[in-house]
Amino acid sequence: MKNLRTFFNGYCTIFLLLFLPNCGKVVDWVHGSFEQITSVGANCEIAEKYIKSVTEYDQFTTAAKFDALWLSNEIRMAYVNLFGTKFGKTDEQKKALLRRQLEENNHFISFFVLSLYEFPLGDPHSVWTLFLTINDKNYAPIEIKSIELAPEYECMFGKKFNRFKVVYSVKFDAKNIEEVPLITADTQKMTLCFRSIKKEVSLEWDVSSSYVSNNNKEVS
Repeated sequence: MKNLRTFFNGYCTIFLLLFLPNCGKVVDWVHGSFEQITSVGANCEIAEKYIKSVTEYDQFTTAAKFDALWLSNEIRMAYVNLFGTKFGKTDEQKKALLRRQLEENNHFISFFVLSLYEFPLGDPHSVWTLFLTINDKNYAPIEIKSIELAPEYECMFGKKFNRFKVVYSVKFDAKNIEEVPLITADTQKMTLCFRSIKKEVSLEWDVSSSYVSNNNKEVS
């Protein structure tokens, strides 16, 4: 057995000595012999500051794991750019799509939420429920539904999106019953709260700077 191990180690050493100096040549040959995918410079990293994540443990067991993307105006614009690039849309077509996307934000505060399969959301019997807190007031969602995530948003979530998670579209009214916007110039933060009978976890967004930038977006 010792002789066999010594032979194997010697063989591996010889292989590495012969192969490694030529790695660059092999890579160059692959690139020269096979047509490579052309990059279009998709910018998905812009979504990182709008994605929040939290994991709750019960001793050594995962009790909950949530990732949420706030669909701010900036995220809506990023989606339009990715979608338009993928489908070869003209500037005018992208502007029309952006108008519809921004109009959606006039009526709703929206999130995409990733949750593990064993912790479904939106069902009365779910272990976890959720609500939105803005200016010390809590608001219930008007819609929670499981969806198939568009490739553009998969790109934004990156490695956080995987086959072990369900994607939910979660919407809240953007205005109260008096038609006053929930997020105003005085609003500093908003918090998406997940609560069970015994525990609570939350995700928080700074909306003070986002309010200014979002309300200065114009579509020419």
